[in-house]
Amino acid sequence: MSTITRTDTIRLWPARAYRDTFAPDDPEPVEGGALPPGRHGLYFLPDLGLDALRPDGTPARDGVVPDIDLPRRLFAGEEMTFHRPIRYGETLDLTATLDRMDDKRGRSGRLVFVTIARTIGGPDGPAVTVRQHDVFLGPTAPARPQPGPGPAELTWDEPLELGPVHLFRYSALTYNSHLVHYNDPWTREVEGQPGLLVHGPLTSMLLLDLALRRSPGRTPATYSMRALAPVHLGTPVRLAGRPEPDGARLWVLDADGGALVSAEVRFA
Repeated sequence: MSTITRTDTIRLWPARAYRDTFAPDDPEPVEGGALPPGRHGLYFLPDLGLDALRPDGTPARDGVVPDIDLPRRLFAGEEMTFHRPIRYGETLDLTATLDRMDDKRGRSGRLVFVTIARTIGGPDGPAVTVRQHDVFLGPTAPARPQPGPGPAELTWDEPLELGPVHLFRYSALTYNSHLVHYNDPWTREVEGQPGLLVHGPLTSMLLLDLALRRSPGRTPATYSMRALAPVHLGTPVRLAGRPEPDGARLWVLDADGGALVSAEVRFA
């Protein structure tokens, strides 16, 4: 089982750039302050040459997942456990290991599901542990997943208004070269989608931001997110949620109230 380690210093700039683009009401990052939960994804970025990418621009050989002979890769969800705050100025290690790989065959052909386990920490022990789920697909685009049933009750309901600049900035911030986020002909003609896709990790981060913004003073202990159907740029979607006794349930909803993404946070 392959394991890699990357080291990074938690600099102010990536967090400030995310704040200025997606969370302008957040406090200004300051040295020694706490990185908002979930934004570790702005750090420990892979350094891959073009020859290590699939035709769709996603990693083919990243040192963790073996070279799978399928051309397309999609983000399917993640689970996070928060052990302690990450602070600006810290130098930490990220260790990534292939946790699971399942080779299956569906109606549209072969699929490979992988789970990557990541731990971010340092001398004081782990700060965050993450299990990320990806799926690898063949050259023929499968039928698009349909939204799940939406929630009957909502407490929080906010429109999510994103444009091409948001997608460009998030791709740049996370060194994400996946063509579905910026190459419209590829997305329509190869992937069979009606338009550019919003990044799965971005929708995950925005939902966690919503829960924390609406629950001042609370600290997350765990967070899980599942992608149910694509979130397309230019179609009306909303961030929604409702508090629960020890956390919150969260969704990205389409114009008809169907669930494109579901998530859950539990507070410490």
